[in-house]
Amino acid sequence: MTDTHRLEELPWPAVEQYLTERESPTVIVPIGSTEQHGPHLPLAVDAFQARDLAEEIAVAADVLTAPLIPYGDANHHLGFPGTISLSTETVVSVLTDVYASLAGHGFENVVTVNGHRIANLPAIETAMQKSAAQHPDTSFAAIDPLRLGISVHERLRDGDPEDGMHGGEFETSFMLARYPELVDEDAFEKETADPGPYGTLNLVGNDDRVLTPSTAHSPEEGDLGHVGDPTLASAGKGDALWAELVASAADYIEAIEGGEA
Repeated sequence: MTDTHRLEELPWPAVEQYLTERESPTVIVPIGSTEQHGPHLPLAVDAFQARDLAEEIAVAADVLTAPLIPYGDANHHLGFPGTISLSTETVVSVLTDVYASLAGHGFENVVTVNGHRIANLPAIETAMQKSAAQHPDTSFAAIDPLRLGISVHERLRDGDPEDGMHGGEFETSFMLARYPELVDEDAFEKETADPGPYGTLNLVGNDDRVLTPSTAHSPEEGDLGHVGDPTLASAGKGDALWAELVASAADYIEAIEGGEA
């Protein structure tokens, strides 16, 4: 490896060398979103999470990471200015094409890191299924903080499980740890919503629930956009969460490269 783990910073002979020398070459594909996260956080929260998590995992596991895909399925946030959304079908198409390119070059493990949490997962799962059928010699997997980090979220959480997790305790903690200059602490305010009798805002819980699609909606009067309690956020909490996520993901990549996962 060279001094960088970013695929886009390498010349093609270096990538060819990586593919040739690694017994089971792996590449990470980060995908996030550009969408509102309340009045206290920037639009790039999900994109920053995907990119930074992918890069930290790549360093820890000594693998390559592809460039960030900064857009995702964010139709449900279009009522707030600045949000940019791709349709579910477009996200599937983009990922399928990216996967095909990487598999065609000889990457044996393609690991997607999702920074947009629940909303991108249906498209990612569909793209992986299509790609696995088209490239049977390539392994596809997705790492999502809310799937991989259930236990650490539960352990670090100070808020009520039903506070919600969009621009709240944890995403604000991440931003305080990595990009404090982009956080407006004067705008911190707890926001929550009523998910109904068969819904939940506890995204890392396992309570009974009915799944419904995310759909576009006009914000109600006074709706700030986020769901959760940013007043409970801290840089220390963000660092602790990220350290555990990176370690777990690196362990997983080591396992798949060793044929154990």
